[in-house]
Amino acid sequence: MHDGYIRAIGVSNFTPERIVDLCLNSDFSPMVNQLERHPYFLNKEALFEMQKNGVAAQAWGPLCEGQKDIFGNQILNDIAAVHGKSAAQLILKWNLQSGVAVIPCSTSERHRLEKISLDDFELSDEEMQLINSMDLGHSEIIDHRCGHTARQLINWRIHD
Repeated sequence: MHDGYIRAIGVSNFTPERIVDLCLNSDFSPMVNQLERHPYFLNKEALFEMQKNGVAAQAWGPLCEGQKDIFGNQILNDIAAVHGKSAAQLILKWNLQSGVAVIPCSTSERHRLEKISLDDFELSDEEMQLINSMDLGHSEIIDHRCGHTARQLINWRIHD
């Protein structure tokens, strides 16, 4: 970084204490931390430390990977209907309005197009708070603080 070859770094799944440790004990801080964030898991503590240390948040799995019937959730669908949007669009807008970038995934062209039409509506403070109230306070996808997860991931191979 000091030689000018690297302008920025990003990290993924850094917990609050890891973000603070990196920011306090290195010559540079990450520009972004990709972390799990969706209406069922706000990841508030990590976001607080990231904001305090100038690290941008980017949500992977912002749609909870479709788990827990997120697209059938009544609260989300009721708010989405008010704006003429889908639950997926609502969730993405909620993240963006919260200052969190999103990495949505889709295999459908229709869904990809739907996910980019988010500029024509705003959520009210009351709607944002209602969505925030859905927080369960823990991951619904993967627990990175668990030893079992670390053992499982160490043996996972993406490429042979």
